[in-house]
Amino acid sequence: MAEGEVTPGIAASEYAERRAALAALLPDRSVALFACAPLSYMSHDVPFPFHQDVDLLYLCGFQEHASLLACVKPGPSAAPRWHLFVKPTCPNKALWDGPTAGVDGARRHFLPDGEAHDVARVGDVLRRELRVDDQAAVFYEAGGDPALHQALQPLLSTCAARGAAPCSPRPLVQSLRLKKSPAEQELMRRAARLSARSFGAVMHGSQHAARRGLSEAAVAAHFEFECRLNGAERLAYPSVVAGGENATVLHYMHNDAALEPDTMLLMDAGASLHGYASDITRTWPLSGRFSAAQRDLYEAVLDVNQRVIAACRADGATSLNSLHRYSVQCTFDNLVALGVLRRDDPHALARCQRWYPHAIGHWLGLDVHDTPAVSSNVPLEPAMVVTVEPGLYFGVDDADAPAWCRGIGIRIEDDVLVAPPGEAAEVLSRDVPKEPGEVERLMACDDGRVVVS
Repeated sequence: MAEGEVTPGIAASEYAERRAALAALLPDRSVALFACAPLSYMSHDVPFPFHQDVDLLYLCGFQEHASLLACVKPGPSAAPRWHLFVKPTCPNKALWDGPTAGVDGARRHFLPDGEAHDVARVGDVLRRELRVDDQAAVFYEAGGDPALHQALQPLLSTCAARGAAPCSPRPLVQSLRLKKSPAEQELMRRAARLSARSFGAVMHGSQHAARRGLSEAAVAAHFEFECRLNGAERLAYPSVVAGGENATVLHYMHNDAALEPDTMLLMDAGASLHGYASDITRTWPLSGRFSAAQRDLYEAVLDVNQRVIAACRADGATSLNSLHRYSVQCTFDNLVALGVLRRDDPHALARCQRWYPHAIGHWLGLDVHDTPAVSSNVPLEPAMVVTVEPGLYFGVDDADAPAWCRGIGIRIEDDVLVAPPGEAAEVLSRDVPKEPGEVERLMACDDGRVVVS
């Protein structure tokens, strides 16, 4: 990390600005609580990899379990007070799990503008903070660590006794997370670039993998290997690696079927770099060349992808929902041009929406489906990041689809940073080939080598 950073790429000063911005949104006489995510176990004492609650992470960068962040806003004449509750250091536990920040480290590195405490003192500290104001509004959402939820019960019971249920703080934090700072934008560029390198290596090697009779699992493993080799800590989400008709299942995650050289492979995957996600999908022919049917449908989807990216504008009127409506119209027109639909068919639009059943995109950031509390009707503004992911999916037994379409699923997804008015949106994932000729050239030189760039 560089000097002054709390987490790679994000300075302590930026975390302080985020906390100040949230405190400004809270009403006077309120307390906002952010509990860590629960720790889940795959067996008796073997935990799954821990993924911190992203709102807590956004506000202070603290990555450890058994933690809670609190903001107490007394009133207009008093400054907000921040508290971070953490597990104290324990030499015996450090022997098994490694060192932790502890109370002193939490205060020094993560909350220098507030106080840090032993997490066992959550109830005592909050009672002290609120002892003269039982009417304080509480912002809290259950679902985090169960032990912390239990420790907060006296405070929550006080709210219930006066008929005031806690309000979720997530809409407030997510309104701040929606627009990415320059530092966040750079991390998302880097996440997309390393994902692009990984996609290129996987696409390059997939023809050889199909000829060897390997499974989708081998492709998934190759992608994760490349991502970690290029610097990612983890995947942003479980990869979708779907060959042939499996690509017609939108969230296919079995990844266990044998690759068939004469089919296409759809891969929806992305790396997470220092907490920030990428989300990219490409579909390509495992033979190395598109058949006529594959190319026609692929170019129809690519055309929609490119048109919608060009329409990602901060003009005060464009939203994710308006982009989706535009993508449906473009998809409909392209299917009519291919003869898949007839414009005068009264069922044509319904069939189009069945073959393209999902939204054009979503917000992207610390989560792959980021800021879900923010409406898709919100107008796009500079520094927002969205995905653009049109697709077509024709079931193998779909009697309404022409025979030449059946069993083909295609999606092309890019990560897009909305630019200031008058400027073109920045395609963060632009380094992943998607033009048919580029895809075929990448695969034409395939000799089975793993490519690392």
